[in-house]
Amino acid sequence: MSPTGNWPAPFAPSTGRVYAYNEIRTHLPAEQLWQVLIDAAAWPRWYRNARNVSIDGGGQLEGSSTFTWTTFGLRVASTVREFAPYSRLAWEGAARGSSGYHRWDLQPTADGGTLIVTEEVQTGLIARLLGPAVKRSIEKQHQHWLEALVSTAEAGTKAL
Repeated sequence: MSPTGNWPAPFAPSTGRVYAYNEIRTHLPAEQLWQVLIDAAAWPRWYRNARNVSIDGGGQLEGSSTFTWTTFGLRVASTVREFAPYSRLAWEGAARGSSGYHRWDLQPTADGGTLIVTEEVQTGLIARLLGPAVKRSIEKQHQHWLEALVSTAEAGTKAL
């Protein structure tokens, strides 16, 4: 798949060492998915590759939020760079030997559902040395993340 939108120069998919793309379609509206996605402190409850999420100032993610978390075994310091409610969330993150840009796009579908696209570009030493393995790992975990996002949002609807 081709990258969506414009990317910050150091993270352009054409220049990054690793580019990962995943998508999933759901009958759920973007508004419902968004509420689950921006509640980063709750990610560890439903996405097994997120641990110890701490949002500076607490609350949910919003424009320019900073947060730290553990993912792929690394402690990552992240800053929200794009925040368009119900349509786009992206953050830049850095950990030992690596930096990345992770973007989520929620696109409405004709049937009232949503196409969720998640993309990530990684640069740095880890991406340079282990590029293909890093790409496979990211794509596998992001597919789990997408599926868990939809399941969690669905469960929230049933609980109402």
